[in-house]
Amino acid sequence: MGAREILEEIDLNITNRCNIGCSHCIFSAGPDKGDDLPIGIIEKLLVDGRKLGAQEVHVSGGEPTVRSDYLAILQMAHDLGFFVRLQTNLFSLPAEDTSVVLKYSDEVLTSIDGLEETHDLIRKPDSFRKTMANIQRLTEAGKRVVVVTAVQKRNLENIPQLVDFLIKRNINAHFLFSVTPLGRAKTEDVVSPEQWEQLIARLHDKYKGETIKTDVVCELHHLRGNEEIGFRKSDCRLYTRNHALVLPTGEVFPCSMFASTNKSLGNVNSKPFDIIWEKSPVWEFYSNKISDLDCQKCKLWRLCKGGCPGYSYILTGSIEKKDPRCQPDLYPVCPSWKLNVQDSTLSCSTWRVMKR
Repeated sequence: MGAREILEEIDLNITNRCNIGCSHCIFSAGPDKGDDLPIGIIEKLLVDGRKLGAQEVHVSGGEPTVRSDYLAILQMAHDLGFFVRLQTNLFSLPAEDTSVVLKYSDEVLTSIDGLEETHDLIRKPDSFRKTMANIQRLTEAGKRVVVVTAVQKRNLENIPQLVDFLIKRNINAHFLFSVTPLGRAKTEDVVSPEQWEQLIARLHDKYKGETIKTDVVCELHHLRGNEEIGFRKSDCRLYTRNHALVLPTGEVFPCSMFASTNKSLGNVNSKPFDIIWEKSPVWEFYSNKISDLDCQKCKLWRLCKGGCPGYSYILTGSIEKKDPRCQPDLYPVCPSWKLNVQDSTLSCSTWRVMKR
């Protein structure tokens, strides 16, 4: 299931405040949320992260730009040598901030959840126009821009048109993920495994082998075990320990699937990040693996190993039971797995299947 590796990347959620408040947000972020991680704690955390080997930090939220000091945080991470990704909805990026964002971030990730009418329905009126204008401003200045789309029943039908729309605008990468029923997202919002498989197949058939600037990358629901896929380090983050999530409350998790549980490794407001990451007793819980006897009799066991421990815990209450999403001849995979539909490579880290 993967040997332990060094820490590679940190998802740093600096606030839970947001100027939109999407219906599918797994963190239930919104304008009335008051949690902001203190900047002094952030600085210590980033220093500790570099000592542990982390190369990349994703400055996120909530919406990070609602903090008056978010530019200082970008500079802090940049000066420490991180590859810095700013994850923002680009709803209201002040023109005077642009030069600092260009200087101190290596990549900007933003969200477009459909063509204009659908996006504004899911997010906020006039948000499509504002976000696209800011995307254009950044791309024209030479900044690398990645667009992420939360695929759900409300936007499923116009996803192929959206992919074409973004490719024509020279986006560096378009990442599509299926809404997970956490936070404000509801089970009824989630597309079925069959619908998701059909969408990926449609995109794969259209773009396989195409030489285009935009990497089209999809999250996976299931695999059948007979796909021709090039795996690039696709082991579970619980066992490789190469990814950290830090919430605005200071709680630290090895995977976002556990962010709404009481399985925090520790809190950076009360203990140094490196001590939490190296010595937390909660790692003992995360070291448990799916051991369902039914799984071990399955022909896909070698590939599947029981599915996603996060889904198992959320849906069954046990990290050792098989993933309930399991279906005959289909094995459920980690929602962090990303497939590049052009070259059929798969990894648990988005950047490994994108050009940079």
